Amino acid sequence: MICLQLFRERGLYTTMILQAGLMLILAYLAHAQGAGKSEHIIIGSTIIPNSPLADKCVSQLGRDEYNAGSKVKDCIRDPDTTPTPGALPSTSGGKTVTSNEGESVEFVCTVTGMKINDTFAWTFTPKVGVARGLPLFQKQGENAQQTSPWYTFVDNNRTVWRMTINKVQRRDTGVYSCVVLSSRSQEIQSENFTLVVRYPVQINGVSPRDPPYVRPEEPNVIYFNETENATLLCLSVGNPIPDTFWRRAEGSRRRLQSGEIFSMSKTLNIYNISVDDEGIYTCEARQGEGISRDVYNVTVRVQHAPIVDEKQDLVRKRKGSSVELVCIIDSDPLPATALWYKGDNLLTVGTSTQHRSRLVITKLSHKDYHNYTCVVTNILGTSSCQFVITGRPVKPTIISSHLSPKMHVNTLEWTYEDYDTETEKTFRIYYQQKNHKKGGLKGMPFYEVGLKFNPQKPMHYNTTIHDLRANSTYSVVLFAVNAYGQGDEEEFEFRTAAVERKKGRDQKNQPTAAPQVGGNGHMTSSTMAAILMSICSALLLL
Repeated sequence: MICLQLFRERGLYTTMILQAGLMLILAYLAHAQGAGKSEHIIIGSTIIPNSPLADKCVSQLGRDEYNAGSKVKDCIRDPDTTPTPGALPSTSGGKTVTSNEGESVEFVCTVTGMKINDTFAWTFTPKVGVARGLPLFQKQGENAQQTSPWYTFVDNNRTVWRMTINKVQRRDTGVYSCVVLSSRSQEIQSENFTLVVRYPVQINGVSPRDPPYVRPEEPNVIYFNETENATLLCLSVGNPIPDTFWRRAEGSRRRLQSGEIFSMSKTLNIYNISVDDEGIYTCEARQGEGISRDVYNVTVRVQHAPIVDEKQDLVRKRKGSSVELVCIIDSDPLPATALWYKGDNLLTVGTSTQHRSRLVITKLSHKDYHNYTCVVTNILGTSSCQFVITGRPVKPTIISSHLSPKMHVNTLEWTYEDYDTETEKTFRIYYQQKNHKKGGLKGMPFYEVGLKFNPQKPMHYNTTIHDLRANSTYSVVLFAVNAYGQGDEEEFEFRTAAVERKKGRDQKNQPTAAPQVGGNGHMTSSTMAAILMSICSALLLL
């Protein structure tokens, strides 16, 4: 019916085509029935001579086989490579291999059932950083590709595949896989080899290693700001993994901030770091006793606000002399700026270097006696030191004995090193009896004894105090006074005798001591009584 319809619509041309097709079909059927088999096998667009081998190859094709004609041709050329339905290549040989760095390692992978069109490959998956295998070697048929010269690959008739790593390095640690891809089923068979590379311990420095903590010119010095929490990380490596600990450097008697000698960790924490924590720290890593060890030293510096120290805070100079005030500066980081003040007034004079600042007054005048301040500033803070330039007297030094040989009088002696002999000054002595029961002074006012400076007897002075009580302790305060004010005070204590010491017969012809005077220059009643008693004692001895 279809043929008649086409004939009606297309005419003679269509009729001729249909007749030719029918003739071919009839001829093929007649040949198949008469001869039993055709001379060719037609698969898609591929015509293959008929033979028992061809029939076998065709019978092994699966249903809806892709590219079936080409596969039958390959099967006829190499019947040994023809895959058996359900039979796939298999591998064996996977294991863990341990090697020392610098040695050579060989992996052997045995493959069975592999055909010429199957693909074999070696891949590498590093221990860290890569999630899938990196191709090292690949072979399909006679075409082979190798990606690295560090490896050697050998195969034995596609059954035994060998891979050699020459002089393994620590970076070679990872998983190596032999992989077979079936050209027929696209299925994959693989075996894994785990390589463990042993290498000695090594410390590759200490973290942090970047600015602002480390400066290029000082790679082994780490800077922290004062009061921050500092962390040092020892970058130790090795296989087996080493034991790592921190300590202070050899020869240092100082312990770690925690109070311990060692910190058994790769990380050392220093909380609220201060200048006291500065110094050399040692990181040490060991792979067991006697196997391998490494040591790394790092210097910790603490950046802080300036620390200042005055070379001499109180300066006594006479008028007309030269004065130099020096402020010593410890500043990290640099630079540090120094400013000088007289009272609250900023001075425009003064010179500074990295570690000190100077203020010089070439000729001291009365108006220069004042308080001075040096203020030093860096990016982390400010510090200052104070100076006083004065013309007041220095402190005297009492050299008398603390035990008086007399009951009612005592001679007080002192020395005085004067820097200004041109300025007139007076010594003042305040004294009063001390109350032992109460452990302090009674609160009575001090008596004042004035004495002018005698330039004929420099550095050594004395005076006698009268009207004292026997067997009593007295407190003394001595100082000098000049036109610029009161000098520093010297404090002293002495005790009077309980019984007056009598003269022996060998002293009866000794001259009587000259009478002493009080602070007002007049002979006191106690002095007159002492003279009369001395005369009476002499008469009794005759």
